[in-house]
Amino acid sequence: MKNEFVKTKNVKRFLTGIADLSTRGAQEACLMIVDGQPGLGKTQTVNWWAVRNECIYLRAKKEWTPQWMMRDLITALNAVPLFSFERMYKQALELLAQFANASSINGKPFTVIVDEADHIARSSRCLETLRDLSDYLEIPFILVGMGIIRNSLKRFPQIASRIGQYVEFKELDFEDTQLLVNTLCNVKVEDKLVAFIHKVTNGYSREIKEAIASIDRFASRNPGIEMVTYEAMVGLPLMNDRRNSNPIIVRG
Repeated sequence: MKNEFVKTKNVKRFLTGIADLSTRGAQEACLMIVDGQPGLGKTQTVNWWAVRNECIYLRAKKEWTPQWMMRDLITALNAVPLFSFERMYKQALELLAQFANASSINGKPFTVIVDEADHIARSSRCLETLRDLSDYLEIPFILVGMGIIRNSLKRFPQIASRIGQYVEFKELDFEDTQLLVNTLCNVKVEDKLVAFIHKVTNGYSREIKEAIASIDRFASRNPGIEMVTYEAMVGLPLMNDRRNSNPIIVRG
């Protein structure tokens, strides 16, 4: 499978959300929620964005406290965390300001991404700390989760009111499934097989990539093949069913 990033409609919605956040009216409304079911490409997308723009990527932990979160943030900012929370908070403000200024000089947008944010969805202390950092510096913070974070923020109106953008990742349609297959697969794939992939994966990009890997393995065992057809894959496992982990077989 080719190592390429594919701009599906989910990615385009994410990029639109980022662009709209940069032109927000209220400067304090610089939080963004990205959510959707697992396997739709959220983490890959925000990782791609972070690397491309030299932004900060954090992965929330289930047991995160504000102190632990601050240590992870400062470490991601290439510094050694100080000891007390107060000193770490001031340290983080200084470092974030430096990074944001450098990005501005280079003409790049600077954001802090917190993936798996559902882990802190009910932690008012962690959320308030992120809000304080974002408020003080007016730096966008992107919280990525699976729906829990969006619903939980209703309990914290002082934070919910600062959400400038909501972006939901949805199941891929046939067009995006075809784009993913045609871009990533090392061999041409018949449209009939692509349609079957779209049907059995329900548009989840993770499973689509598993199917692509299976097709590539089939092609590597059959050198010289120019296109993998549906009939050629009949009887072979394509991927596992996320509901029960059973293999999905291409039926004749």
